[in-house]
Amino acid sequence: MRMRTLLKAVSPLALVLAIGATTTVVSSAANAVEIRFSWWGGQLRNQKTDDILKLFEADNPGVSVVREQSDWQPHWDKLKIQAAAGNQPCTIQMQTRWLSTYADPKILRPLDDLVADGKLDVSGISKATIDSSRGDDGNLYMIPTGVFYFALMYNKSMLDDAGVAAPSEDWTWNGFADWLREVKKGLPEGVNATHNMGPENDSFVTWVQSQGHKVFDGTHLAFPESVTADYFRFWEKLRTEGLTDSPEEMLTDTGSLIEESNIANGRTFLTNRPPNRFDSHQKVLTAVKGQELAITPYPRGEDGTTGMDLGANGIAIGAPCTDPDKLDASVKWINFFTQDPRAAAIYESDNGAVTVDKLQEEQLNNPKTSRGQREFIALYQRIADSAKPINYPSGGTGAMQDALTRAYEAVAFGELSPDDAAKQFHADVEDVLN
Repeated sequence: MRMRTLLKAVSPLALVLAIGATTTVVSSAANAVEIRFSWWGGQLRNQKTDDILKLFEADNPGVSVVREQSDWQPHWDKLKIQAAAGNQPCTIQMQTRWLSTYADPKILRPLDDLVADGKLDVSGISKATIDSSRGDDGNLYMIPTGVFYFALMYNKSMLDDAGVAAPSEDWTWNGFADWLREVKKGLPEGVNATHNMGPENDSFVTWVQSQGHKVFDGTHLAFPESVTADYFRFWEKLRTEGLTDSPEEMLTDTGSLIEESNIANGRTFLTNRPPNRFDSHQKVLTAVKGQELAITPYPRGEDGTTGMDLGANGIAIGAPCTDPDKLDASVKWINFFTQDPRAAAIYESDNGAVTVDKLQEEQLNNPKTSRGQREFIALYQRIADSAKPINYPSGGTGAMQDALTRAYEAVAFGELSPDDAAKQFHADVEDVLN
């Protein structure tokens, strides 16, 4: 763990940016207060975060923030150790898929009272996004700062060449399959209509919720085995029709390396990806094929039920942060990061679409915003009110993904029937969670 304290030093740029801002001074220099902030990210995100912190410190004389930055996994490893010792920072970057591990008043401070009395500002953030940040006990444990979600990314140039219309955003799973069949007729030789999403958790939970079921009830799966078996049968039908990857291709194209992925190299027409990676995929596809991408939501259930999950990154307050001055500074730091347009302009929806509606509009209307970022934010606005955030129990994300991969691969390689694979999946997840 690398930590450093940046002593308050206001650069000329920070002074220029701070001019005209309406702020409240947290503390005088005579009553200096220091808080810690831990987050994950690479070099670019670290620089952006540091730039925002400099503005915050300039706006709040007497407040300094100790930077505790880490890569993704070390962030969580460090937090586990800190929480066990009762030494977690006052402000902690958190994510909904990890929240249940730490959603305990002994680890993170519940925030509802600070929202209710107006100290924490959540104006402009959708209810679904706020609710995604609650623990099993119903308490709000983080303020969401950036929303992430998966959607479908497809090759618009190939679609145009095939002479097929773009999908309607209220399409169903059966409509999705019929659309792929039509598109396949006009695709170049050797191009799959879709990446095989059978073993991928984000596709699966969308399927479950679009069938009218919750994913979890506490630490138990809340949907029947038949829903899982039907999901396996759906993808097996596409596979046996030649619309998606062979089992061998499915294993090799995870898309984790954008430069090598099938969608970015024009070898697959459609796949599922986080839209915040749109620009990165488009850059590769432009260089390789000179083609254009587009994004669209996952299909709905046959009765129109939506199932798209969304997650959020945000900032939580550590339970040890009880000193009134530190708590006050922490609240103002969260408000600054979430609501200040200067902070949003620096961060550029780097770790999820900015959650505040007016800041979304600013980025959408900014000519400097990339096409991918605009598509990302605009699609979030269209799904935000109907999305169904999942409250994963501790270990639930990993348990679901591991069990789903094993079960569907067994189906694809002919080792298990869809029904038997569904039984295995449910048993495996329950074993891990309980």
